[in-house]
Amino acid sequence: MLEKLDMKKKLSKADYNAVMDELGERLGQVQRMAREAKKPIIIVFEGWRGARRSAIINTMMQQMDARGFDVYSTVRMSEEEHNQPFFTFFWQHLPALGNIAVYHRSWYYLKTANEVACKEGNASCCQFISYDHINTFEKMLTDDNYIILKYFLHLSNNQQKENIAKNAKTLGKAWRDVSPAIDESDKYEEYLERYEKMLEATDKVNAPWHLIAADDRRSAEIEIITSIVETVEKAVNTPVAAPAAVIRPNTKYDVLGKINATQELSKEDYKKELDKYQKRLKQLQIEMFKAQIPTVICFEGWDAAGKGGAIRRLTAALDPLGFSVHPVSAPNVVERQFHYLWRFWVHLPEPGNIAIFDRTWYGRVMVERIEGFAKDYEWQRAYDEIKDMELQWAEHGFAIAKFWLQIDSDEQLRRFNDRQNDPMKQWKITEEDWRNREKWDAYEEAVNEMLVRTDTSYAPWTVVEGNNKYFARLKVLKTIVDLFEKKLGK
Repeated sequence: MLEKLDMKKKLSKADYNAVMDELGERLGQVQRMAREAKKPIIIVFEGWRGARRSAIINTMMQQMDARGFDVYSTVRMSEEEHNQPFFTFFWQHLPALGNIAVYHRSWYYLKTANEVACKEGNASCCQFISYDHINTFEKMLTDDNYIILKYFLHLSNNQQKENIAKNAKTLGKAWRDVSPAIDESDKYEEYLERYEKMLEATDKVNAPWHLIAADDRRSAEIEIITSIVETVEKAVNTPVAAPAAVIRPNTKYDVLGKINATQELSKEDYKKELDKYQKRLKQLQIEMFKAQIPTVICFEGWDAAGKGGAIRRLTAALDPLGFSVHPVSAPNVVERQFHYLWRFWVHLPEPGNIAIFDRTWYGRVMVERIEGFAKDYEWQRAYDEIKDMELQWAEHGFAIAKFWLQIDSDEQLRRFNDRQNDPMKQWKITEEDWRNREKWDAYEEAVNEMLVRTDTSYAPWTVVEGNNKYFARLKVLKTIVDLFEKKLGK
């Protein structure tokens, strides 16, 4: 791909200035257009060291409203950010609707840097990520109407060496410490082959590569900014067509129908077992922290199924400095500015810590599906999006537990009436709870499909028989104890 670029093209200063006068105005205009159309934009700059990305980005910035974009670089990620799953940094820095995120080196450079670190035996920097993961990540975003523009700035070997030498002379010896990126100049052919494979594997219709001959900076700047202007203009002015309908299988799943929600456990036995498992859990939390293994625990279930009670018995055994509980409800004004998975990535636990979610990302294939908050093609593709997200966490070493608390319809009605008639519990029951109960069959169908399609070896579902709260709470504790012991190799 790269050998087909014309590396000899040049643009005079006079011609550059003449073109840039008009092009700069158009760049500022399309930024405003994107903001009005609420189109989030991600611009990725990759390529050889010495390709003068900073100068090109700076030229762009002079034509744009600084309040509408942010610039990031994976070269300057902190150690804590490197210790998170690969895409965490990028999910947490997604641009809001109408805003722009510019990457002076992105996930592509991070993948390359990790590969080089592994090759050199620096295992502490090593995270394996496939190009398939990258393609999936980009498709999730473009499916959600993000515009992704990817530019690879190509330099000849001689021009690269000249640029690096000029930077060192102009900026001084500290330059390499400020920008400690990989220097490919002594292994040009080796990296050329690596970059060719990268471009071939990730050049997709939804997020194509723009290959830029960058030996001449002026011509490269004009080509890049022209591409940004024309692409954003087209994206803003073209009506968004709904994706083709997904053909769904006619299979009707019946996971819940096979569950006997009525399991008996006496209060006396419960108290004895509760104390034992809470003590064991307290010990295991310390060991998980020492091993720096992060944990994500998810709770879903019918209204009044006992999620809150199960979480309280779980957290009662834990050191409060090592866990956080995240209650999830309908997305607020800020959360609606981002991809629906964004608000979960920002709450990932640090190594050794525990994140507990009271309702989760599975709302996409339950509440949003049933209530019409997500279009059919949105919730239908969410199964694969969710599985890919959980796979990335598991590959990074996360312990993942997912619980569905199952009660039957009669038990739910009894609990609803109990809450309705008890002044101390009335705050727990809402009109929405009663409305959801009327859609029991629709929700049951959605839950059954969810349990089948997102039950994986790395993030399995545990269905908890919940008519008896004592039994349910103990099953949750036992499952987490077993998970921790397995992760610790016990």
